[in-house]
Order: sequence, then C-alpha cells, then structure tokens
Amino acid sequence: MNFRSLGQSVHQAFFPIKFKNEKIENLHTFISQNDSNTESWYIGGLLSDFIDIIKNFNREDIQYFFETIHLWDSYHLVVIADKLLDNNVKAIVKYDFGIVYCKIFCLYEKLDSYFLIDNLEIAVNRYQSKPNLAMLIDLTAKIQLLFKNKQITKQQFEYNISFINTLQNEL
Repeated sequence: MNFRSLGQSVHQAFFPIKFKNEKIENLHTFISQNDSNTESWYIGGLLSDFIDIIKNFNREDIQYFFETIHLWDSYHLVVIADKLLDNNVKAIVKYDFGIVYCKIFCLYEKLDSYFLIDNLEIAVNRYQSKPNLAMLIDLTAKIQLLFKNKQITKQQFEYNISFINTLQNEL
C-alpha cells in the first residue's frame, strides 16, 4: 500500500463522502472499492457490476453526478471514463454516456486532461452522441487550453479541433 492510498483510506474513514442520490452513492462506493484492479474487470465480474449500477441512470442522476463532481477523486473519474469506452457497456446502457465522457473531459481539472483526449472521438462515436453547441464550445476551449499549456501536441490539437468542427457542421 502506498502513501496516497493510505491517506485516502484514512480520510475516507474519518470523512466519508455521502451523496443524496442512491445511484451516484452506489457508483462512488463501487469505484472506491474496486479502483485498484480495473484492468481485470470483465463481464460476469466487476464490469457487469459497473454496468448494473449505471444502466438505469437518467438525466437527473447525471445532473447530480456533475453537481457533485468536485467530490470525486481524479483517478476515479478516469476509471469511469475508461469503462464507458468498453463495448459491453455501450451494448447494455441506455443513456448517452458519450456526452458524459465529454463533460468529464471538460471538467477534469485535478490532473491533466490529456489522459482523456485520445478517446474523445471514440466516446462520441461509440454512443452516437450529438453534442450541443455549448458542449462543443466547452470542448474547444478545453482543447485550446491543453495546447496552450503544452499538454497536447499540435497534431492532437488540430485533429480534435477538426473533429469538433465536423460535429458542429452536423448541427
């Protein structure tokens, strides 16, 4: 056990996060308890458990998730975003988690968003998402910020701006 996980365990023991939304509370508890072995999530195991938690999310649940996103550990947000890209998740869930991925990317401030940028297009296309103009503006601003701060290459910048322009043309 490293110092970071020890510190998190102590903090969670004394100051546990409680959410007023049962689905979000269940998701947080699940991710917190299973974040150390995310590469071994599979159908019939932890991936199925994850899908069972999120498959009936609705607009209110997602809205509450983003209202309380500041309470989430950065690594847990990356785990969620990563698992949303799994084909098994897409096959079962009803909600447009491509938009959720985009919002996580835009709001992800604690660590560098370049961990999420490479899969942005995959998430949008997998869920056949139709981001609105406000979301496209947020994505553009985030990508420009990453480029300005030299967190992504010029090639990544140009590719993602081109992708966003394509989405904007579809509006």
